[in-house]
Amino acid sequence: MAPAVSFSSSAFGPIMTAHRGDFTGPAALVARGLTKRYGASLVLNDVGFEVGAKSVVSFVGENGAGKSTLLNILSGIVRPDGGTVEFNGRPYLPAGYGEALSLGLSRVFQEQSLIPNIPVYENLVLGHEHYFDRIRQFVDHRAMIAAAERIVAEAGIDVDVRRRTDAYDFSKRQSIEIARACLAPLLIAGQASPLVLLDEPTSALDRRDEEAFFALVSRLKAFASLIFISHRLTEVLAISDRVYVLKDGELVADRLASDTDEAGLHGLMVGRERDADYYHERRQRVLAPAAPAALSVRGLSSSGEYESITLTVHAGEVVGIGGLLDSGKSALGRGVAGVEAPEAGEIALADGQPVRPKITDLVRKGLGYVPAERLAEGIIPSFSVAWNISVAGGGDVMASRIGIWRNRLETTTADRFVRELAIASGAPRQICSRLSGGNQQKVVLARWLSRNLSILILDNPTRGVDAGAKEEIYGVIRRLTDAGVGILLITDELLELIGLSNRVFIMLRGKIVAEVPAPAENKPAERDLVALMLPQSDSAGVVPAFKPVTESFPLTEKAA
Repeated sequence: MAPAVSFSSSAFGPIMTAHRGDFTGPAALVARGLTKRYGASLVLNDVGFEVGAKSVVSFVGENGAGKSTLLNILSGIVRPDGGTVEFNGRPYLPAGYGEALSLGLSRVFQEQSLIPNIPVYENLVLGHEHYFDRIRQFVDHRAMIAAAERIVAEAGIDVDVRRRTDAYDFSKRQSIEIARACLAPLLIAGQASPLVLLDEPTSALDRRDEEAFFALVSRLKAFASLIFISHRLTEVLAISDRVYVLKDGELVADRLASDTDEAGLHGLMVGRERDADYYHERRQRVLAPAAPAALSVRGLSSSGEYESITLTVHAGEVVGIGGLLDSGKSALGRGVAGVEAPEAGEIALADGQPVRPKITDLVRKGLGYVPAERLAEGIIPSFSVAWNISVAGGGDVMASRIGIWRNRLETTTADRFVRELAIASGAPRQICSRLSGGNQQKVVLARWLSRNLSILILDNPTRGVDAGAKEEIYGVIRRLTDAGVGILLITDELLELIGLSNRVFIMLRGKIVAEVPAPAENKPAERDLVALMLPQSDSAGVVPAFKPVTESFPLTEKAA
């Protein structure tokens, strides 16, 4: 079967203009009374809503509010216990995602769903391979490549579709998945009025890919309808026509985006107004000149990732690391944590003695590490809350000297942190895959809070976490610094970087290029940090307010 659209034509060209959503005509999708239970837990309760034709509708709510369950129902992954859906005027209840795709619905999942070890073009046509069959015996790879090249060109992303998908960084892979969901229904399947579900699509995008995404959404509204989920309320208000608010599985508000603001949405989501001191800056510690070091790094290097990194994190201090996604900051975090051992340099913890850069040794000496990719590296989803919390203590806390596992200690420890961190539906024996993203992240944090920490490395600790859970995590960070724990914070969120940090180091192409003071009473501006993150050619006209680093930072006397 041939592709539905000729890839030498400009089928997408005439619709490259912004389009305002229309709620006066027939709706693209109408849901009534959607209900879903898991055992005694009512996850969705009588939820009804409409998605106007050629519009963007957003759903906001705290983690666990029911947003992902709603998208899973629409995607055919989960069957509702009650309610009906109509899509383009017809009853709609797909038996699986493949059927949903054939009916005109596509989705960007919260966790990436690409196959890393195949070429980009094969990922871009995934689910649409039958359009490239030749007499049901052969696959026309040349046509696949042509289709994929058209998709990435229209999406505005710079990739070679013949390369393996895992040759690209996380942001670019996210852009590939977005391009597939947004454009394959039109350019391959020829569906004139598709519905695209976007579940936290921007959480892993760098600045350029994010700009390309919003430009694409603006153009898509000329023919498609979109459901958008994001914890970034600024984005929600910028691109949405209508916003629905879910709380505890119920639809509690329906607003035109033009009639509300961030503060109003936040209050509807969490039941209270957003605290003006969102990052708990009033609790930021003022460190004495002789504050001891919790972490000292000297000359750390790893080929192609980072070079000659020297810095110190003091006890009770938050040191932020900022930069673009390709700056090397996440690789540095993995290196300092001993997940990927650096090729050169020294690491010392609170005792000032150099330690082997191996995570098991570092953990025993008081280091904790929260990785950026929660499901891939942070938890084992099919294991229990208790197991995921206790796993870091298997060698020296949860097992006796003769190797007998302390089941009672594991359960009581998990129960304690379920209560302290308000892990919803987080009974110690609950399977982690059944928790929301924010509650899964709390489980990862609890793993390290259950140990005697001196330094905690956090890589994007609030990625995919709602506003209320973010504020709770920020409170946990301040509690740790009050107890004298040093925090190395790596984040793509500029406001988070600024609001939480005592000092900010900026990385560019694997090197530290600036140190920026960030005292509670005099925080740097976003534009100043952005100017330091960009290559010189990209930052013309943006004047940084801080002196670039020209020499290595001295270690504390104790560490030296």
